Amino acid sequence: MLNTLIRFCVKEPWLVVLLSIGLSVAGWVSFKAIPIDAIPNIGENQVIVLTPWPGRSPKDIEDQVTYPLSVSLLAVPGAESVRGKSMFGYSFVQVTFKDEIDFYWARSRVSEQLGSAASQLPEGVVPQLGPDATGLGQVYYYTLQPPEEGMGLADLRSLQDFVVKYELQAVEGVSEVASIGGYVRQYQIEVDPDKLRFHNVSLDQLAMAVKGSNLDVGAKTVETTGMEFIVRSKGFLGSDGDQSQAVEDIEDTVILQRDGVPVRVRDIANVQIGPDFRRGALDYNGVEAVGGVVVMRYGENPRVVIERVKEKIAAITPSLGGVTIHGVYDRSGLIDETMATLTHALRDEIIITAIVILLFLLHIRSSFVVAICLPAAVLMSFIAMRVIGVGANIMSLAGIAIAIGTMVDMAIIVSENIYQHLSDWEKERARDKEPKTGGDRDLGSPPSPCLSHSLSNSRSEVVYQATVEVAPAVVTAVATTIVSFLPVFFLTGRDYKLFSPLAYTKTFAIAAAMITAITIVPALCRLMLRSSVRRKSTALIAGIVLAGLLGMAAHFLWGVRVAERFGLDVWSVTAIAATLGFLAGWQLMRERIRPIDEIPSSRLVRWIYAARLRYALQHKVIALSFPLGLMIIGVGAYVGMPTVLRPVEKVANVFGAELNDFPGYVDAKHVFTGLQSDDWIALDEGSWFYMPTLYPAASFSQAMQVLQTQDVLIGQIPEVKDVLGKIGRVESALDPAPAAMIETYVMLKPQSEWREGVTARDVWDEINRVATLPGVTPASALQPIEGRVVMLQSGIKAPMAIRIYGDELDELATAAMNVAEELKKSPLINSGTVNPDIVLGKPYVEFTVDREAASRYGMNSSMVNQVIETALGGMNLINTVEGRERYPVRIRYNRDLREQIEGLKRLPVVTHSGAVVPLEELATLETTWGPGAISSENGRLVAHVSFMTNGLKGDLESVEQIERQLRQAQTGLPPGYSLEAVGSFRNQIEANRRLMWIIPLVIGINLLLIYFEFRNFPISLAVFSGIPVAFAGGMIAVAVMGVELNTAVWVGFIALFGLAVDDGVVMATYIHQRIKKRPLTSLEDIRSTVYEAGLKRIRPCMMTTVTTLAALLPVLLATGRGADVARAMAIPVFGGMLAEPFTSFIVPTLYCGYLELKMRLQTFTR
Repeated sequence: MLNTLIRFCVKEPWLVVLLSIGLSVAGWVSFKAIPIDAIPNIGENQVIVLTPWPGRSPKDIEDQVTYPLSVSLLAVPGAESVRGKSMFGYSFVQVTFKDEIDFYWARSRVSEQLGSAASQLPEGVVPQLGPDATGLGQVYYYTLQPPEEGMGLADLRSLQDFVVKYELQAVEGVSEVASIGGYVRQYQIEVDPDKLRFHNVSLDQLAMAVKGSNLDVGAKTVETTGMEFIVRSKGFLGSDGDQSQAVEDIEDTVILQRDGVPVRVRDIANVQIGPDFRRGALDYNGVEAVGGVVVMRYGENPRVVIERVKEKIAAITPSLGGVTIHGVYDRSGLIDETMATLTHALRDEIIITAIVILLFLLHIRSSFVVAICLPAAVLMSFIAMRVIGVGANIMSLAGIAIAIGTMVDMAIIVSENIYQHLSDWEKERARDKEPKTGGDRDLGSPPSPCLSHSLSNSRSEVVYQATVEVAPAVVTAVATTIVSFLPVFFLTGRDYKLFSPLAYTKTFAIAAAMITAITIVPALCRLMLRSSVRRKSTALIAGIVLAGLLGMAAHFLWGVRVAERFGLDVWSVTAIAATLGFLAGWQLMRERIRPIDEIPSSRLVRWIYAARLRYALQHKVIALSFPLGLMIIGVGAYVGMPTVLRPVEKVANVFGAELNDFPGYVDAKHVFTGLQSDDWIALDEGSWFYMPTLYPAASFSQAMQVLQTQDVLIGQIPEVKDVLGKIGRVESALDPAPAAMIETYVMLKPQSEWREGVTARDVWDEINRVATLPGVTPASALQPIEGRVVMLQSGIKAPMAIRIYGDELDELATAAMNVAEELKKSPLINSGTVNPDIVLGKPYVEFTVDREAASRYGMNSSMVNQVIETALGGMNLINTVEGRERYPVRIRYNRDLREQIEGLKRLPVVTHSGAVVPLEELATLETTWGPGAISSENGRLVAHVSFMTNGLKGDLESVEQIERQLRQAQTGLPPGYSLEAVGSFRNQIEANRRLMWIIPLVIGINLLLIYFEFRNFPISLAVFSGIPVAFAGGMIAVAVMGVELNTAVWVGFIALFGLAVDDGVVMATYIHQRIKKRPLTSLEDIRSTVYEAGLKRIRPCMMTTVTTLAALLPVLLATGRGADVARAMAIPVFGGMLAEPFTSFIVPTLYCGYLELKMRLQTFTR
């Protein structure tokens, strides 16, 4: 079937070209439709339930809301964990589902479960689903900038809540727009209890009167004079839009009438407009601001959504009365920079590979054949990405970038073999003095089993036979490469979401490259690979035409950009382009297919290789000792040379030798001390996410003061562009932040504007230094996307922590402090970063109703508590209806009665009997310490102690040792309490556990595929030897570059395993073919046959190796956004490919040795 396909492509080249163009166009259209983001969506498959219960303490919310919801939601099908958080006034429950469960199916199941769980909640408490978005959905932060004449924070907040928010929320792809900052306007009824007593009015009567004053009614219709009139009575407060009139209407509200005299609200209270109670605020560069957060809907294209939001902002700005919307944190910048880094790397890879091929073949059209297959294969892979649903991001494009070397290998192997056969064919024709214009023979009859360069063969059959000769090796090489990436699909959680796009795109790209290699390459070779001996006049015309086209393109299209980049003028760029175009046109018309002996690079490769291969075939043990030594060094780089050399030292000690006494031995064995393990290499997002910790007792105003001071100090760092800080939470279920929690987005300037020698880490250290004020705990180094993922995945503000499970808050608080003290003693931990949850760190004022005393005044505990709730906490009674705007009306005692704790005891309470008594006669008051927030996991209370390692060991090794030390130390945990290390590193541990058995299994499958190709186990082992050699080279490269082992690096090794056997397969396949064709009667016949086969295949092998290495250089040398992640995967591939040329000696040497052994044992057969 494969031969039939190749025959068709050679016979119908123009049809193949047209189909290729069509597929390329479809690929470009698919690329434009693929969602684009900086990184894959690695957030948990979560559904968040938000339950507001205003004014209630975390303890009340935990016991009456969070816990009932948590245990109920544990029963939802597919739920892996239920994490709860109880805060002042709010309950957050995060239900995490298995990754394979559909996001919207999970939401529907949670919604169904909430219906049954609602009966367990207090009256009036209604849980609601969070937005249909993930933790990475917060794609755009903005602030409202007031006009020059100024505008108050309350007016800005109203504009945000009732205009901007709804306009942006209507944008396609936006799930939610959450407001933050400023003041929500509120009508405040400040009650004087003395006047209440004087007029004998209770708070309940006042509340009922206000509620009844805010009502519109309808009275159906009235017909008169042939017309129908709708009858309505206007009663909404503020319905005419005049807020001062609304205040007067509230003041004039009648509460009751006594002796014919109405008692109005103005008689017992002062009505004013003021700010509502708030639990979040925003600061921009040290100035309090109003803004919002745009949350993208699940599954949408973030780049497109952000563009739509910006277009909407531009459209509504003229109608905002001088207010401008300023984007502060915009993920599209990160997306564009990341995509530019990878697309530029892809472009450079294609150019470099074309140049390398040109140097090896000295034939422009051959280079063009290979170069044109690369973008065609890439575009075809975009079609598969769109069909499968893989988005364009740093990981998916990195998969293509890493695959470029393998992709070009396929085309090189086929085109080089065709080139070589055509060269030999044309040489024979020239020798026999036959005309070169012989037509192509019909391919209807089957070709001879082996290629003969006789005159009876046409150019088409030469191309066909040359393609068929290497096609099986190409298919086997592609199969081993694709199979090598199977381990990635067995990963779970974050690592699967992060690396599966890379595995998909690499698989798509390599499969597309194989298709182009066996279809497009032979078709183009038939059309383009022929010696051109055109007349000089024809070549001159072609050169002039191409010079004109390139010159005009340079002058009118891209000349300005090139001129600015290299400091030239446009005319110089035009002249250079025209000169290059003329030379290319001349060469295209005059170039011919050169024999290998006439190409300097090929002669050089063969000259270097020939003598060394001959020596290797004659001295096999010595030759094989070099790759064996490399493998030993590679293992030493992995586990440490002292570990590898320890058995040797023991053997030497038996004979009385002490190797450590030899000069330089100790230094040599400590060159490699072993690689450490890390979690993952975070994408450089170009901004920092600063989350310091304040003591929970800090007031809102104190936290705001700290925030503004920090933002001013951070903004003075030269590398900082903007600082956007917030305390508390935005009005979204995606932000479960307490009021004293600070989050600051630090946007950095372009690196070209930084001080010389300053790194991003230096900037972070300076942020921590200047912003760590008294009472502020230093923050862990996080970036915006990274921070959101960490918080929603593990519920902590740091990459690693110790989680303690318990049942009582006071015991949990003690356990957290004990664990923190133990952690500070560990030499592996930076003690300054140890930050335990202050479980009981919030001061409480608690009233305890004296039921007996209250009963004497005709009141029960509920009545007393209602007075406390309304008089002290305040109660929003109604909302005014002012056109599209809605504002709450609140009732509360005067501020001067609530400012001092001691004064609360003397608050007058009007009892049901009409008597007025101080509150202390009905309830006792005490101050105590309680929880500022309560966290739970699957219904059990938890506390965390976050920390950072000091870098003496890798993160994984450090955490494992720390966890063991804590368990051995018996940190005073009560019976039934337990602890575990949590954080993003858990993903790495699970990935390592799976890779430990999956990678060996896949390597075994590769060996099986190689065996199916050769049907000979010793030969298969010889080809397979390329994997351990490449692995050693990759490990040495990783150790030299100082990169820690993580999943990204292991993915690079997985890619390397697929490449490592390609040259071995090609080399062994040709040796096998030559042995079948030649009679072998002596050892010298075997060596000469293997030697000749090696010389015949060394050029394509070296071309594939050099192009793979050259193709990786743009990725390794890239410095833009996202380059660090791609570089971590490219380093092991580059190091392994540097060691891969050993395969060109190992395979022939082992193959030759195997045949010689069989001949000596007289078991040799073909």
